[in-house]
Amino acid sequence: MFIAILNPHQQFSISLQHADYEFTTSDDGDESGRVMFPSPVARSATFAQIGEELRIYCPKLSKTVWRGQIERIEETEDGSVIWGAIGFGALQRDARVSTAREVNDVKRWKHVGQGFLTGGVDSRLDLWEIEQMTDSSTTQIRMTTKRTFTINNSTLAFVSFLFEQPERYTSAASQDTIYVTVHATTGLATGVRVAPIIAIPQPSGYALTLGTFTNVSTSQYITTSAQIYGWVIGVNAAGNETIAGNTSVRFSAVVNAALPIDGAVLALALTGRGGCCDVHIPPLTYARIEKSDANLRDFIESIDPNLSNVRYHRKRFYRDAPLPTINFNFDSPMTWRFRNKSRIVDISKAPNRVFAEYDGYWTQHLTGTATALSLESRRQTLAWRLASVGKYQNKGVAEAYRDAAATEIETSIAPITVDLNNNAYELMTRNGVCVPNWAADVGDYAEIDNYFRRGKIVARTIARDRTTYDVSFQTDDFVTAIR
Repeated sequence: MFIAILNPHQQFSISLQHADYEFTTSDDGDESGRVMFPSPVARSATFAQIGEELRIYCPKLSKTVWRGQIERIEETEDGSVIWGAIGFGALQRDARVSTAREVNDVKRWKHVGQGFLTGGVDSRLDLWEIEQMTDSSTTQIRMTTKRTFTINNSTLAFVSFLFEQPERYTSAASQDTIYVTVHATTGLATGVRVAPIIAIPQPSGYALTLGTFTNVSTSQYITTSAQIYGWVIGVNAAGNETIAGNTSVRFSAVVNAALPIDGAVLALALTGRGGCCDVHIPPLTYARIEKSDANLRDFIESIDPNLSNVRYHRKRFYRDAPLPTINFNFDSPMTWRFRNKSRIVDISKAPNRVFAEYDGYWTQHLTGTATALSLESRRQTLAWRLASVGKYQNKGVAEAYRDAAATEIETSIAPITVDLNNNAYELMTRNGVCVPNWAADVGDYAEIDNYFRRGKIVARTIARDRTTYDVSFQTDDFVTAIR
């Protein structure tokens, strides 16, 4: 039925005909694997080593159905050998990076003190007032002189934006950008100066190493292809300030604005932090996210649904590529028919009240809760179940997503668990042709007899005697995020 192939021993393969096994897959990819070789056939399993890649290949389907890495080998008293493996999905999920995309929060910009900058400029907070202000619904930073003095490179004012945990920062693109808008200038000010931070700040130090300055007088995209770790922006002015408060500048900035995700760059960054997969994402896919420990799911769930049809549950797994591949370019074209089924009414993962998060001027806020009445009526004894449906840019958008999530939860159909006996082919194509029970993959669609809505396969377990699928009718992004 299956063959275990070990890498880097490409030619070393073991039949699982006499072994007991179980391989699980979730919507993140392959999760866990366990193979038990009884003592009469255990000798062939002793050649495996901890840390080796494990592929489970099906000759009938001519493809790999599970892929991971052996993390545990046990030799029992009766002579049996047990492999314990972790799948590529679990390994990829644990790979996390720091990122900042479409960040326009002026509260993230910090004042730079005297002596903190390299490159022949300095920041004098004793000479300049730096404040946040709102004008025409846009939050801006304003720099204004406090007293009379001579303005030169040594008496300017700067603010800085540093990426969190810069050692593992990535923009998930081949470049970093910042979009700076100068809203107003007075007196000697002609705009702002912008420069990237090109070295990781020392944890015990305060100096910021700067790249080349760019002068901005109106609005401008500034792009750098080199690895950077943040930005500084300062007033661009020179001359004698004769009246305190006469020289000022107002500006705003968006870090990594309008920067599409590059799947290859993101995959490389995640691989450097423990990942193991290639990632394919359609071009011109944009995400708004700032997080110091973001994994692949965080990036995909931060994509603006109004600008792209990329969703976390719409993807394909390719296990026979040189590296396991997660492809978000295409949804699965496969639809399978299931006849034998058991219905499970499970509300353990469904909240009866939901809320959303959004940014205010001073801090983050929560919307009021929206209620799924059918679940609210069931939970009357001990505790409510609350869940957040995400973070959004303002209250109106947050409330709209909250209400849509509550509606989706209220109208959703209970999940289906399908248990197939591997002694016969019980899985069918849409046309009714019987195929091996393990042919369907997570991400494929499922049609259940007497149901009038296609479901999505969200989990699969392949064992020696049985194959089990979990089919969910809750494929909306809100429920995906809540699970």
